[in-house]
Amino acid sequence: MTSALAEEATIKTLSVMTKADSNIQQVEVETVQAIVKEELGKDVESKDVRVAAHDEMLENRSIADYLKKISGKLSPDEKKLIMRSLVKVIHADDRTSTAEAKMFNSVADALKMTAADLVSL
Repeated sequence: MTSALAEEATIKTLSVMTKADSNIQQVEVETVQAIVKEELGKDVESKDVRVAAHDEMLENRSIADYLKKISGKLSPDEKKLIMRSLVKVIHADDRTSTAEAKMFNSVADALKMTAADLVSL
């Protein structure tokens, strides 16, 4: 069972990833919606994903800073859920931008995930 904090972190992180390359693709938003439904059992509207991607708090304080603050409260499985889901969003538009790769690495670092952790995704 995923904690409420992990659900919030997952949705925020995935939403911000849709904007990592400065171009929010509809397929990325739809991928976030599908992941949230499949992994968290929740419905999220397209507009909510877009709003979260532009959320002022996340604009003024990076998602990595947010994740660093809550990392200790997330279980290893919750951290893997976030990372595994990020991979799906990155691949949603069949290309990986440099910005998306940087954000992936930044999130992994913020969650204190090692290469060995990421291999087991």
